[in-house]
Amino acid sequence: MRTLRVWLGATFVVAAFGGAALLIDTSALSNVTAQERPGEHWRWHAGHWSYYYPGDNRWYYTDGTHWYYHDNNAWNVYRFDREFGRKGFERGAYRFPGEGDKIMVPRHEVYRR
Repeated sequence: MRTLRVWLGATFVVAAFGGAALLIDTSALSNVTAQERPGEHWRWHAGHWSYYYPGDNRWYYTDGTHWYYHDNNAWNVYRFDREFGRKGFERGAYRFPGEGDKIMVPRHEVYRR
C-alpha cells in the first residue's frame, strides 16, 4: 500500500511538472528573428550579446572597454562615425584607442537569417 502511494505521488508530481512545461511560452525564451523585430535590438548569438542598429544597418559589440562594429565578416573598432552612439548615449570618460594601443578584436560571428 505504501509503495502504491509513493508511485501515485511521483506520478502526480511528474504530471504537474509536465503540465507546467506545456503552459510556458517558449517563444518568449527563444531569439526573435530580425524580421519580427526590425528595429534596434540586442541578440545573444555565439556566446555574446550584439546590438543591431537599423540606422547604420550593422551589428555592434562591446567588451566593456571598446566598441566594435561588424562589417564584411570582420569586427572593427568603432569610432562613433555613424549614427549609433551619437544620440542618447553618454560616452563618459571613453577615449578612442590610439595608434599604439594593442586591441584584441572579437572573433565571434553575428546572427544572419
